[in-house]
Amino acid sequence: MFSIIMPMDLGRFEQFKQTKLVYDSFLQKKEVLIITRNYEAVKKYINDNNLSKDVKIISYTHYDGFSPVKAFNIGVKNAMYNSIIITSPEVKPITRVLDQLEPLIGKNIICHALDENSSGATSELVNKNFRSDTPGMYFLAMFNKSDIEKINGWDNEFMKGYAYDDTDFGKRWVKAGLPFRVVDDIIAVHQYHERKETISNGLQINYDRCKYNEENNVIYCENGLSNV
Repeated sequence: MFSIIMPMDLGRFEQFKQTKLVYDSFLQKKEVLIITRNYEAVKKYINDNNLSKDVKIISYTHYDGFSPVKAFNIGVKNAMYNSIIITSPEVKPITRVLDQLEPLIGKNIICHALDENSSGATSELVNKNFRSDTPGMYFLAMFNKSDIEKINGWDNEFMKGYAYDDTDFGKRWVKAGLPFRVVDDIIAVHQYHERKETISNGLQINYDRCKYNEENNVIYCENGLSNV
């Protein structure tokens, strides 16, 4: 049984459709939690495209940027199951990921991820030998809800900027001594989409926050899962 958490806003609908059709092919009991700031548009797209199977849409408010940290925390708080799949609408399974993850329930798993460019070619995002020192590269990952709670989830302060939230999560996880492993045979692809920084000086803001948490040996963030 899986709780699959996908933050979703505008601009990812077609990628979500390709991803959701793959998850619909898996027989495991699951819920797909769509956390969004655009409830009506997301609901309409899902219903119009017959993608509502197992879906629960949860609305939240935040006006700047697109950091997913608050959405991840809301998803974890509302999840029915202890086995949490953290992913994104544009991250499409290539292998039979839920079939492969089911025997590993109870472990924290980072899956092998590829990045697709505008021409359709792919490059490595994370594998056993690349960016595998922390569980921060969670393009597709399975975590125990109880372990996420031990570090209070994601630091909501990263909503003020752009990026580094995954770096911070991974570093605090390792400092907490929580186990994880990266597996190469469970594979997903990050479908191409345009990227842009939406908050002025957002990268610097979040870099400074990440540095602050590291220098102050923060493990359980003050403004996290328990605050949504």
